[in-house]
Amino acid sequence: MTSSLRRRTAKQSDALAWRREVNRQQEIALEIAKEYQATEKARRAKEHNDTLSRQERATITQTRPSGTPTEPQEQSEDSNDVTRSPKPLFEVGSRAWLYMERVKPGFTKKLAHRWHGSFRIKKKVEEYAYELELPDQSGYRFHPVVHVSRLKPVNEFQSRPTTRLAPDISEHTRLDFDEELLPEDSWEPDQLAGEYEVETILDDKTPLSTSTERPVCEFLIKWVGYDEPTWEPAPNLL
Repeated sequence: MTSSLRRRTAKQSDALAWRREVNRQQEIALEIAKEYQATEKARRAKEHNDTLSRQERATITQTRPSGTPTEPQEQSEDSNDVTRSPKPLFEVGSRAWLYMERVKPGFTKKLAHRWHGSFRIKKKVEEYAYELELPDQSGYRFHPVVHVSRLKPVNEFQSRPTTRLAPDISEHTRLDFDEELLPEDSWEPDQLAGEYEVETILDDKTPLSTSTERPVCEFLIKWVGYDEPTWEPAPNLL
């Protein structure tokens, strides 16, 4: 819009009038943008309400206070937004991670760890600012009041199950099978687990190296108890 203004010559230019015209056009553009936003919000709200099922509409009607109209209206929505107290993003005493832009010298900024903490929320200073508790021995040096954009809540695992899956185990209930039926050496570890016995070496080869590493000789091994031979590198036979 400012490009439509015609600049005058040096003798006819009036800087004050120019700035006033630019500010006036800016105010007009802001008012038009607000009208577009309000119209688009109303349209999207109507489309959303039209897609709701009958059960969902009934649930919304039951949750609304008495005297509240069922049809969405911009005036009622604005009044509800003003009177409704916003829920705090963090509770006092909860923990949060703190984002720090600066990194230690010598570290790559792209790969550095920037979420530090965790820190306890001491109190709520403003709507989007909280004060953190800084332990004396933490080693951090920064202002304790930070914006919520630099905070991330810590998952406290509040939904972790607390029910015990089994009662207290005693000597009477410890055995769930008859140990007398097991062989005497069942508790001894198998020292030969994962080892195989070589019956004979059928062939050997040294493959061509495709890298700078030294090629490793391979042997065609016939194993005891197995029909198919396999190629194995020399280190596997040590």
